[in-house]
Amino acid sequence: MKKVELITLQDVPNYGSVLQAYATQKTFEKLGYECEIIKYTPERMTKLGMLKNIKHKSEKFGKSLLWRTAARIIIFPSYIKRFRTFKKFRKKYLNETSKTYRTNEEIKAANLKADIYCTGSDQVWNSGWNDGIDKAMFLDFAPKNAKCITYAASFGKNKLDKNEIKQTKKLLEKYESISVRESSAVDILKELGIKSTNVVDPTLLLSGDEWRELSSNKFKNEKYILVYNLNRNNKIDEYAQKVAKKNGLKVKYISYQLHEKYKKGKVYCSPSIEDFIALIDNAKLVISDSFHATAFSVNLNTDFAIVLPDKYSTRLSSFLSCLSLKERIADNNDELAQINYQLVNTKLLAMRNKSIGWIKEKA
Repeated sequence: MKKVELITLQDVPNYGSVLQAYATQKTFEKLGYECEIIKYTPERMTKLGMLKNIKHKSEKFGKSLLWRTAARIIIFPSYIKRFRTFKKFRKKYLNETSKTYRTNEEIKAANLKADIYCTGSDQVWNSGWNDGIDKAMFLDFAPKNAKCITYAASFGKNKLDKNEIKQTKKLLEKYESISVRESSAVDILKELGIKSTNVVDPTLLLSGDEWRELSSNKFKNEKYILVYNLNRNNKIDEYAQKVAKKNGLKVKYISYQLHEKYKKGKVYCSPSIEDFIALIDNAKLVISDSFHATAFSVNLNTDFAIVLPDKYSTRLSSFLSCLSLKERIADNNDELAQINYQLVNTKLLAMRNKSIGWIKEKA
């Protein structure tokens, strides 16, 4: 059995990151590979690192030590619950290396052996999220002449900054085959003279029924709108309350913050991954600015409305365009066109089969 060493963002404490890692691992295993995920956790992904980065969240935090300290005190209990939720899932479902690596150099020194080295999905090449170019995410640690591929890697933006073009091109030279998650990434690589293929996010490689096998059995007899927003946006709350009132529905929220209990609805702070899937599956409508909440809504055939985030929205737009679902962008309109899931499922199945075919051919 061939072995794949996979590096991705599985240790970022959010639903999309751990679920895409699980789906990538599961897909390789279904195709007959042994898949090990490198437990790469640089400081920026730890509780301490995330608390330090609060100063970048707003101008107020950046200028005032007092405000930063207050924010850290308020947020810390939420971080404890949040990290516990995702650690529990990773321990149960992910085949991670026994050792945690903090730097590219540490991985390189470990001399990990595999038949294939793979950069996984999520925004692994987003220099904004990664505090600059992270060489580990470009398989810099892989042995010379090793077989290196990517699956659904993402830059999370439409173009590279000028200061990262040369280094990015150099780091990509070692890849035998490259697949990316957005059409915008195909364009970025084309400008660098590099050929790539647009594939679906790993969470879409598994069917809705496969995800239901992982789901909890909660919320089946409840009538509610689910709100999951990654960016602070009062318009999302207002829109949810408006639609809920019109249709006689309750509002449920998925949040990472304990202090958001003030919202007008039931707030679930960092619920289990099994409950996350169930909340989406059983909702009458999902309102979100999240790519993965959208992907799961589509895969589970749940109605949804999207409020595009101000930054890093290319993956969402690209996904909606591929499935002819851009009319699901809310724009304060509570009369969204009905989704023809029979047509959407046909398109999604074709995209899934094409992407699995790419893995079979290139791995």
